[in-house]
Formats: sequence, structure tokens, C-alpha cells
Amino acid sequence: MASGIPVHLPWPYHHGRTHRTGGWLTENPDTVVSFVRKVALEEAKAKLPLHPIIQKFQEAVDGCPDLRMFASAMLTEVPDKPPYINDPTGTKQVRDFDHLLHLFNYTMQKVAPQWNINEYNVGLIGTPFNAVLDWPMATPSGYAFFLRKEVNFHMKRILDYWRDCFLSTSASTNVLTEEPNGWLSEEARKVIEDETNLDPNHRYSFEELFGHSRADGKHWGFKSWDDFFTRKFADYDKLRPVYATDDDSWVVSACESKPFALQTHVKAYDAFWLKGQPYSVYEMLEKEEEAEQFVDGTVYQAFLSATSYHRWHSPVNGIIKKVKLIHGTMFSEPTITGFMNPEGPDPAAPDRAQGYITHVATRALIFIEAPEPVGLICVVTVGMADVSTCDVTVTQGDTVSKGQEIGMFHHGGSTHCLLFRKGVNLTWVTDAFPGVSSKNLPVRGALVHVSTADTQVGDGLHGFPERRHGYGDRYGRGYRGNYGHGGYIKGGYLGYH
Repeated sequence: MASGIPVHLPWPYHHGRTHRTGGWLTENPDTVVSFVRKVALEEAKAKLPLHPIIQKFQEAVDGCPDLRMFASAMLTEVPDKPPYINDPTGTKQVRDFDHLLHLFNYTMQKVAPQWNINEYNVGLIGTPFNAVLDWPMATPSGYAFFLRKEVNFHMKRILDYWRDCFLSTSASTNVLTEEPNGWLSEEARKVIEDETNLDPNHRYSFEELFGHSRADGKHWGFKSWDDFFTRKFADYDKLRPVYATDDDSWVVSACESKPFALQTHVKAYDAFWLKGQPYSVYEMLEKEEEAEQFVDGTVYQAFLSATSYHRWHSPVNGIIKKVKLIHGTMFSEPTITGFMNPEGPDPAAPDRAQGYITHVATRALIFIEAPEPVGLICVVTVGMADVSTCDVTVTQGDTVSKGQEIGMFHHGGSTHCLLFRKGVNLTWVTDAFPGVSSKNLPVRGALVHVSTADTQVGDGLHGFPERRHGYGDRYGRGYRGNYGHGGYIKGGYLGYH
């Protein structure tokens, strides 16, 4: 809930709490253990022959001494104590690298992301590969292994097969049912509805939100897991209206997401792998020539939960200046969130390392030239763990309208950044600050007001028409602006219609 109170932007960066950040992998170790054990038992029973893609990966590791060493060590370095090493029967979950490959082999051909409700909380196993690797990737050898280009080459082939040959086919609809552990179960729909509805005075059903119902068949008209994951809103103008379409000084939210970090005066190069995960602009943007404009600027990062809407929309009116897809890592976790952390590893990695992965993971860069005062802005969508697919649907030279769809995640990918150039003043809605709200910021809703350095503080913020198109805060009380570049704050108020 928006507080309505101006929030200071700690200089130079601000991170929110990241407990169960993305909701992709439950932080209940017993749930993860149970899931991995279930997959291991199913794999042993199925006895599928190794797919040629898996065989090639095995040959690559066996033929390289250091890779073979890391592959073996990342499993033996997992602490020999619960909940890390054994399942409830006392059996080691993943025996060795050969066993791990067999689990990959089964998962990529037979396992769709599952919905899971336990007695205490919602446990989402949204990333089955990540569940199997949760502890190995948190070891020093796992860190080294998953940074290697040849490893990521083969992991990409595995995950591409899973996406194209299973998740995008009708075979993956086995989890799209109204059964207790199905994504269309009453419990699952309630969670999705709770997360998606904005107005406490009116609740839309899943059917009203997305235009799918049991009348459409057993799987509610969804043709595959990917079809469900990339579902559209039934009525965008009603459910997610674009804020201030005619005012180029307003930037809207590009994704249905919850703030993770907000950093100002970001450096050209910084130690993004250390505590605090400061952004390193040139490495984040892979040294594109436009990167210089964002040095000493601002980075806003927000994550998408497993139950969120996963399409991206342009935050501004403008022209697409450049699009670049960077093929990066899939399962890289920094040592600060692994077993070297005195508090233990991130039980839902890489949730707590989202700043880090913006520099190393697969990501799409979309540079948009917007009218003044915004100017050049960059949307960075980042693949996290399983699949890591960033599907851009615009190309260089396209003219886009604020709120227009520009791409989507295909299972995997669940964080994104907006980069603002140096020299613009930014007045953020309260809920844009990490940790302020427990709800997502609505896609296409108001995010930040932009003005130039020579504009008087607060200009244009007061006196908006009370029926100006937009949300106000998500409860209809109006946004409280927060003027924050370099830490200077001034409140503003927006009417709600």
C-alpha cells in the first residue's frame, strides 16, 4: 500500500528486502528437497536414453579437465548436512554429474513448471532446472562452472529444446488444470487474482482478467505452458490504462513488477559482484556506444513474480534506436549469495543476486529515443535461470507509443531495468522505492516524472487536472511524488479520476 509520505532516496543506491523476491523457487528447503526427489524418482523410472544434446554436453565436460573438476566439485562442495545434502530418506539428492545430466535429460523432455501449495505458505517451483541446481550453483566450483562460455553454450541448447519442444507444445498442458497442484486450481487462480487486481473496491476474476475460462476446455483454452505464461490481459484499456499518454515528461512502468533497486550516480565500471551489487554501466550494456550517456545517471530495477504478467511495454513515446540481444550466463550466482555468505546461501537463487545478473545473464537491450525531457532511455530485460528467453518484438527504427507492447519473457526472465541518462531530474512515485509496497507496480502505470536540470523543482507536479488519466496510487488516493536525483526530495500530488 502506498504510504503517501515522501521517501528519501539513499545515496547512491537503495535495495529493498528480497525475501522470496520473485516467487520462482520456494524458500522452504523441504519443498525443494521434495521436488528434486520426485524428479529423481520419475527419471529413474522413465529410463530415457540420453538425448544427443545431453550427450554433447557430457562429452564437452569429460574432454576438459578443469570443467570435469568443477562439475564434480560443485556437488561434493555442498555441505554434508541438512537441508543441503540429503532428502528426507537420507539419500543424496544428486549423486554425481552423470546423475545431474540424467535429471536434465528427463526435465527437458517431461517436466513443466509446477504449482505447489503447502501447509504454511505458497511454494512455487517455477524453475525445475534451478531447483536441481539450487545448492550446487552456490558453491565456489559451481560459481566457476556456470561462468564458463562452453557450459552456457550447452545449457542454452538444453533450455532451448525444453522451451521449443516441450513448453511450447500441448504436452506441457498437464500442469494447466484445476487439480490441486494445477496452475488453474482455485488456489492458484486466487494468488494470481490477488496479485493482479489493483482496486480493493472491485475484484476481477481470472476469467475477466485474462479472457480464459473453463468453458474453453480442460486447459481453459491455453495451448501450452508458454501460452499460459505469456497470457495477455483481456482488456488493456480497462485493466492497465496508459498513464499520461499525452505528457512526455511521464515515464510509465515497462513491466508488471516490484522494485528491487534504485541507484543514482552509477559508474562506468563498478564491482557489481560484491555486496550492494552496484551497477557497472559499460558492462551492463556490453560497452555499447550509448552507454556513456548513462554514466552518472540512474538505474531502476524491478522483478516479475512467477504469477505476474510477463509482457513488456514501452515506458515512453519514441523511436527504437537500437536493439541488442546478449547471450550470457544461465545459472551464475555470485559468491556473496552462495555458501561463502556467513548467513548461508540464497535458498531461492538467483533472487538476491538480481543486480549481479544484469551484468552477466542473457539480456535484451532496447534503446529508445524519447522526446525531451527524457531523451535516450534504455530498457534492459534480463533472463533469470531456466530458459532465459528475452523475445523482443520491435526493431531499430520503429516508432513506439507509450504503453505499446515491445516484447515478452518466455518462461524465465523475471527482472528488468530502466536506465536514465545523466542530467535529468527524476520524481518517483512512492511505490517505486524498494520495500515500500508489497504489491507490483502496474505495467503502463505512472512510474517517474522527468524534468531537466534547469527546470524549477516541482514544476508541473502540482495542479494536475483531478481527472487526469491514470491510477493515482493503486488504491485511488493519488501518487505522492518523490523528487530524487542526488538525494534532493520534493513531494508532489497527482489527482485520480
